[in-house]
Amino acid sequence: MKKQLLITAMAVLCFSITGFAQTKGTNALSFGVNVNSIKNTFNNVEQSESKNNLFTLGYGYFFKDNSKIGLELVYGENKLSGNGMEISSYRNNGGNLSYQKYFPLVKTLYAYAGGRVSYIHGSQSDTQQTQNTTSTDYKSNTYSLGAYGGVTWFLSKRFALETSLLSADFAYNSTEATQTAFFSNTKSKQTSFNLSSQGFINNLGFKVYILF
Repeated sequence: MKKQLLITAMAVLCFSITGFAQTKGTNALSFGVNVNSIKNTFNNVEQSESKNNLFTLGYGYFFKDNSKIGLELVYGENKLSGNGMEISSYRNNGGNLSYQKYFPLVKTLYAYAGGRVSYIHGSQSDTQQTQNTTSTDYKSNTYSLGAYGGVTWFLSKRFALETSLLSADFAYNSTEATQTAFFSNTKSKQTSFNLSSQGFINNLGFKVYILF
């Protein structure tokens, strides 16, 4: 009970601090790092290992009160290995341009809504070891246009914490695959249009802002 009262008191204190309205001319630098490794074992023998890394770096500018435009760069890398060899590796890099409009809720807590255009280039290599080794290389280009929304907590005049809760994206993807087996190469290409949406609190993640 005392613990619950302490948490409640801290929350009230945080939200009672004077709101930090983001005025015209404020700059926002954001960064994110997501690194994880998963190992699968059987009878104490490692069967496979998956490593995933994602890095983001962004810059935003409040061109008027509570309205921000931004640019974000993204780099990701995923690797899957097993039995002492690499099974699959994937790399992607790109960026997006965005617009966000902030709406005050309670003191330092804001809701926001916005839109973005994105481009991601990806490359992937898969290897299958049977009687003969077969490798497939993929190269893809994805263009998307989307809308999203969430909440931002301006912790102080210098720091903010933000999460996206809802989003919808319309994307165009072009992928080219090259398969090598038995000293021969086979190429194929496909394109697709997709409309995807994420519901409430799907893939919840946080972004840290430094304001200046």
